Amino acid sequence: MSQPDDDVPSKMDFRDLKERIVRRELRFPPQVEKLAAVCLARPELFAFEPSVDIATQANVPKSTIARFVKLLGKARLKEAREIFRDEVKRRAMNRCA
Repeated sequence: MSQPDDDVPSKMDFRDLKERIVRRELRFPPQVEKLAAVCLARPELFAFEPSVDIATQANVPKSTIARFVKLLGKARLKEAREIFRDEVKRRAMNRCA
């Protein structure tokens, strides 16, 4: 069962998201959980790829992306992508340091 949108902090970052999923504070329907697992393993996929490619890589229907975005408490895909883009940037900065 999924959590209501208002249980998700508006300024959640990638690490917060991952921790909340690991602690089972955020629970997703099976297809959304499958998508979330792929996106957590490969944040660059959700950060930059077109939705059809994300859905194909996660082996879920494209509509699952919209459900994931909503369950993250975001109104639009662009807003949800920021969580993953920030993580990709953070990892790149750590590699350069």
